[in-house]
Amino acid sequence: MSYMSHMIKRIKLENFRNHPKFELELASVTAIIGKNGAGKSNVLEAIHLVSTCRSFREDDKKNLVMIGNSFARVRADDLEVFIQSIPMLLVRSKEKGVSKKQSDFIGRVKSVIFSPEMILLINGSPRLRRRFLDIMISQRERHYLKEIMAFDKVRSERNSLLQKIFDHHAQVDELAFWTDEFVRLGRSITERRLAAILEINKRLSRLYQSVSGESSDSFEIEYLRSAPEGLAETISQNINREIRAKRSLYGPHRDDLVFHLNDKIMASFASRGECRSAILALKIAELEFLTIDGEKPLLLLDDLFSEFDIERRGHLSRLISDYQTVLTTTDRSYLNDIKECKVVELETE
Repeated sequence: MSYMSHMIKRIKLENFRNHPKFELELASVTAIIGKNGAGKSNVLEAIHLVSTCRSFREDDKKNLVMIGNSFARVRADDLEVFIQSIPMLLVRSKEKGVSKKQSDFIGRVKSVIFSPEMILLINGSPRLRRRFLDIMISQRERHYLKEIMAFDKVRSERNSLLQKIFDHHAQVDELAFWTDEFVRLGRSITERRLAAILEINKRLSRLYQSVSGESSDSFEIEYLRSAPEGLAETISQNINREIRAKRSLYGPHRDDLVFHLNDKIMASFASRGECRSAILALKIAELEFLTIDGEKPLLLLDDLFSEFDIERRGHLSRLISDYQTVLTTTDRSYLNDIKECKVVELETE
């Protein structure tokens, strides 16, 4: 194996999704085999949760707790995420038994998740693309997550005030403080996102060409701002519109990413094969983005082999040799090309 990484040695789940108790020693490459419904993806989701304090499939963390239980716990070596669902949602993160703020905990172990649903990044909702970008940057820069959390609080306060102004329970000039904070944090978040996209774009065409085999292909991401003329200016020109809408209409929470292949918008014209190649290239770029001082992120592959043709599977196999990998599959034959692979079989309940 050619990587340096913070290797995870052991993962333990308690009341997580369909696993009342589950424990697994991880190797350099660990393959989890089982039929659909056995809970393979849930194990990857748990590992990703320890990286990011978020699920890659679910906005509501309450749903991560096994039905009929009040809490779930995930441990990866000396890291722990605890989720309480009753009487109210509570999420705690710990390192070596010591409580940590999420913004200090995230990225202790970095990971990149790659599942068939990732194709929705190209033609799904803008929220998925913002989420992808925010999780990626947060794992590398803890300060960024703090800004996102602060921005969300300010936006909530500002929206509440816009509602009061609409209901004639507050005056427009009361918005000034919250708008200033909103603009300050919004600009900082946007700048950081633009810098990350610039860094990712330096890699994308090269990576796409290696996946597609076409040496002339160009692939890049465009960052689309909801306020291209500037956030403060756009807000001041549209304040009455925001009052009528009772919410903040401009800022990083409304920005989007557009994927371009050979200068055409992929969401409008790209084939499924081109989308798969693009997402594979994007995920390799994300792995490189999160590799710092030789320390590489974990690679989590969720049932991808059945989705890919033999050439793209070859690219996956080469990636697996470079990163500590946990993968899931329903078919053992896909593992034939992977050396030194620990195989774990899950039984369906």
